Amino acid sequence: MGGEDNIALAEFLRPTGFIDSNSPAVIAFADRAAEGAITHREKAIKLYNAVRDEIQYDPYRIEFTPEAFRASVIIGKGYGYCVAKAIVLAAVGRASGIPRRLRFADVRNHLTTERLKKFMQTDLFVYHGYTEFMLDGRWLKVTPTFNSSLCERFHVQPLAFDG
Repeated sequence: MGGEDNIALAEFLRPTGFIDSNSPAVIAFADRAAEGAITHREKAIKLYNAVRDEIQYDPYRIEFTPEAFRASVIIGKGYGYCVAKAIVLAAVGRASGIPRRLRFADVRNHLTTERLKKFMQTDLFVYHGYTEFMLDGRWLKVTPTFNSSLCERFHVQPLAFDG
């Protein structure tokens, strides 16, 4: 990658108000989760697995305050929904030196329960949050939303990321 590309990628390494990759909580989570990893690919896989499984998916406890969307706060709570988990993954990636960015899409949730459909009045998740990693010169889409224990309860395979 040329100099201009590196300057453009620097934006995806900087902390922001929500992606507070410079906070002690985010750095500690990233360091612990990526322990032993050498390459960015190895780190990305370990970070993905840690966020997917250690931050529990909970679409019923969403707070719509700016503070609640800060990665360090979400890590402290230990739960969140897709957007919150994507924010954490972006933050721990940036803390580990891997460019990350947030993305949003409208998706149908294959694990939607009747309770959640009734609560939301739909199975369409508008602004589903996911993250993109920059690895080997290309952006890769990843979503750490459904933790393994939740997938076990629904008898589905959790999403995996192999870099």
